[in-house]
Amino acid sequence: MGTGRTRVEGGRCVRAEAFGSSSRKVDRRTTGAIASVSALAALLPSPSRARADVMRRRETTASRGGGGFFENFLNPDWKQARALVQDGMRKFLDGDVQGSVAAFDSAIALDAELKTQLWQRGLSLYYAGEYELAAEQFRSDVALNPNDTEEALWAFLSEAQVVGSAKAREQFLKVGRDPRTLLRVVYDKYKAGEGDPAKEILEEAARAESAHDEFYSNLYCALWYEAEGQEYLAKKFMLEAVDTRYALQSGDYMAGLARVACKVRKWA
Repeated sequence: MGTGRTRVEGGRCVRAEAFGSSSRKVDRRTTGAIASVSALAALLPSPSRARADVMRRRETTASRGGGGFFENFLNPDWKQARALVQDGMRKFLDGDVQGSVAAFDSAIALDAELKTQLWQRGLSLYYAGEYELAAEQFRSDVALNPNDTEEALWAFLSEAQVVGSAKAREQFLKVGRDPRTLLRVVYDKYKAGEGDPAKEILEEAARAESAHDEFYSNLYCALWYEAEGQEYLAKKFMLEAVDTRYALQSGDYMAGLARVACKVRKWA
């Protein structure tokens, strides 16, 4: 859920990373299906490399002649649901958290299959203070994709607001090995709950010399402290995350989330 999220360009949400290209040959009848699934991926962006793999498998299924996709594009409810997802994402980035939740819920009412894919809804629910519903959303996402590290982190963060970090840690979701070193460090430190993880998280980001990792290390330090009830440090690291070059220039959906967090928490 972080490195493959979305950005807003020209007033619309687009993916931060596209599908990998395929060397397989397809006939003309299947090309349209693949393009259609790629368009769907732009509306439901992948938060991780593992989630991208799920979407690629769906693309392959469509290329083998699944007529359901063609039928979907003729279904006004199907199209309207995806328009509502985009609307929900825009509302969230604009700071209208409750409006974004309403848009996502309206999308699910039109297409129930979206429920297990909308990590964006989980983020909106978290900042709307609906922590139990947020945890439910993230857990359903992990059930769909058991290699989704960030959804497991957000499930913990949501549950920590309800039952406390110690109890939430007892039910920490297990996921596969994330290819991103920083996210593996964050996951291990969150799950272990031993001492203060900020030093090791920040050191890992510094070793990478990556603007991306600089932002995400500060973000996840802020969220850790919020889960532990240390508002001063949560505020400090969230403001530092917002001020990174990556947050200012990338257009990453999570950079927008950091700004929304500051607005909702009234941190300035």
